Amino acid sequence: MQITFLGQAGLFIETKHGTILCDPWFNPAYFASWFPFPSNENVDIEKLRCPDYLYLSHSHHDHFDPEFLRDHVWKEATILLPDFPLNILERGLRDIGFTKFIYTKNCQTVEINGLRFTIVAMVAPIDGPLGDSSLIVNDGETCIFNQNDSRPIDLDILAQFGPYDAHFLQFSGAIWYPMVYQFPEKMMQTLGRKKRENEMARALRYAQQINASYVIPSAGPPCFLD
Repeated sequence: MQITFLGQAGLFIETKHGTILCDPWFNPAYFASWFPFPSNENVDIEKLRCPDYLYLSHSHHDHFDPEFLRDHVWKEATILLPDFPLNILERGLRDIGFTKFIYTKNCQTVEINGLRFTIVAMVAPIDGPLGDSSLIVNDGETCIFNQNDSRPIDLDILAQFGPYDAHFLQFSGAIWYPMVYQFPEKMMQTLGRKKRENEMARALRYAQQINASYVIPSAGPPCFLD
């Protein structure tokens, strides 16, 4: 298995059984207030055009980039769809031309041509109406956990699919808080520091509990922007 990091939560996973494109994000989102940092404009997108499988963890636009998918990814890719109660993500993908979907069930493994996929869908109120998800990929030799910015609760279930060779998780957070709010300067510094401490502590807890051989920070900028 070979994994290429594409920036933010983007991964391109190559195995002898097929390729998986995960959360590719290249275009500014939310009125250009969010953008990949550092820039990933030098990523070779030609190798991303024809993946066997496409996985989008959720429909936030730093994970679901409809412009990039419409213009650069072939529509024969099979979509690994999380088990969300609303079909917002599926509708968005159909609107830009995708027609092949595998409807996964939460924490149930799907095996296709030598690849085993397990998607953990998060649909609690804290995950918002759009949901969130993480992906486990096992090619028979290597097992990885792409947590991106999801926050799974039942870690005992996750342990059943390990042991893990690599764990991709968020540590910095893509969020406007507190820097776009009007707080006094001292309070702003305190809130920013507390947020950084909380995010790092959460990432460390997940890393310790998943206990993968390698932990790779992802799904957020490589620094706190406040």
